[in-house]
Amino acid sequence: MKHIITLVFFVLLFSENIQAQEYIFRFNPYSGYNQAQLELALEQSTRMKRNGIIATGVGTGMIVGGSVMMFNSLYNLAGESFNATKFGIGIGVMCFSGFPLGYGLVAWITGSEQIKQIEIELLASDKGNLKIQPTGDGYGLVYRF
Repeated sequence: MKHIITLVFFVLLFSENIQAQEYIFRFNPYSGYNQAQLELALEQSTRMKRNGIIATGVGTGMIVGGSVMMFNSLYNLAGESFNATKFGIGIGVMCFSGFPLGYGLVAWITGSEQIKQIEIELLASDKGNLKIQPTGDGYGLVYRF
């Protein structure tokens, strides 16, 4: 009986998760934007993704640097005594690395998802455009497909 309840729990858990992921792909918040707005949003999302990558790198570097400082104060090679100042600074750097790391991961993921949605809308907006553009004989009505 215990195994059946566990199985039912996991089936319900994963079925709700699948339905939640399916909803993400139905709605695109950029569907009402024109070409210029889409290009501006793409530029902003690209900057967000780049800043997220940089902040994630800084946070990772802070974790590595703080742990090196902390372990260096614990295990001195020259036989020196325990250095509490260096240990405290290492712990502090590791604790504060959560801020750039947290922002960086969120910005990186959010920027990537926005770029994907904007690129889908850019591809969809290029089909069937009817514009007045310069042609070989002057200006004319041009249909792009």
